[in-house]
Amino acid sequence: MSIALKELWRQPQRFLPVWVALTLLVVLLVILAGFLDGLSRSQTGPYRAYDGDVFVLSDDANLQVQRSRVSADALTDQGLDDVADVGFLDAAFTVAAVEGTATGNTSSDNSDDGTNLQDVALYGYSMSSSVLPHAPDAGEVVVDKQLTRQIDVEVGDRLVLGPSAEPMTVAAIVDDLSAGAPTLWVNGDEWRRLVGTINPALLPPSGQHLALIAQPGADIKASTVVEQVDQIDGLEAADVADMIGALSVVQQQNATFTAIIGVTFVVSLLVVALFFALITLEQTRLYAVFKALGATTRELLTGISVQAVVLTLIALAVGMAISAVLVAALPPTLPVRVLPTRLLEVAVGLLVTSVIGGLLTARRLLRIDPASSIG
Repeated sequence: MSIALKELWRQPQRFLPVWVALTLLVVLLVILAGFLDGLSRSQTGPYRAYDGDVFVLSDDANLQVQRSRVSADALTDQGLDDVADVGFLDAAFTVAAVEGTATGNTSSDNSDDGTNLQDVALYGYSMSSSVLPHAPDAGEVVVDKQLTRQIDVEVGDRLVLGPSAEPMTVAAIVDDLSAGAPTLWVNGDEWRRLVGTINPALLPPSGQHLALIAQPGADIKASTVVEQVDQIDGLEAADVADMIGALSVVQQQNATFTAIIGVTFVVSLLVVALFFALITLEQTRLYAVFKALGATTRELLTGISVQAVVLTLIALAVGMAISAVLVAALPPTLPVRVLPTRLLEVAVGLLVTSVIGGLLTARRLLRIDPASSIG
């Protein structure tokens, strides 16, 4: 092991190609993971707004809010003692702009092409959360930070919504709760009024909502409330994680990025395996000398594994530093979010693949004959 480390120290140029390759792979993995988590976050804001609560939908909706229709009193007199409060959630898509600037077609990046309308998701709600304030008054709207990144809007500004340019005053700005588009939040009556003007076909029947939100009581787990609500005919309940997991767009994104990340790990394994196979071939006579002096194949493999781990650790440190700089330089409209847990997964995955790649030289080491060191 000490000889392996000394070789790294004294001949770093020998290992430069594999170190550069691993560093670039680290950057690629971190950026891919950042896009995976960022895209997922950009689609799930309304669910994250009620993290810890339970969504209640009709049992034929397959956990898709847009397909659900639930009576406003569906949870009334059901003996749900573990539920502290019940609210509702309605949703529709429309367009918005700062009053006096609504010209052109919709735009998602607020570019300078003469377009000022922004695609937005309009939500009606009744129950506040750790993210959402109390439902605003009539004529007022709560907006998320994603909208402020796309158009210049502040508290007190006036927005116009929909083709009929319904005027609304910005009452508050909350954390990014985007759902594929920036989100606007109004009280239930205002939502029905606005959607009735924008697109009446999207309105659920009177007395119904797309979803109910059940808030568990103190020290009550969401899973407990889910089990209780699932016993009620016609209803299906799910916590936030299950609601997000049921989104087809999230499933597709996860499948695509997971496949790409998996292929990248395979590439890293092949890079390490090929490099150490070439090193072993180049140093066959040296390894034969080591064997003649009493070194076992296991000890030689341990040395190669140590070199692979050290190279990977250095590549991880440098690669993550480069990734941090690149992510910071990206425009805020790009959905990139680097999580510590994801960085840990990248580090562990790359270390494992590097060790496996190094161990793939075992067969070649086993074939080295100590006697070949003589002639």
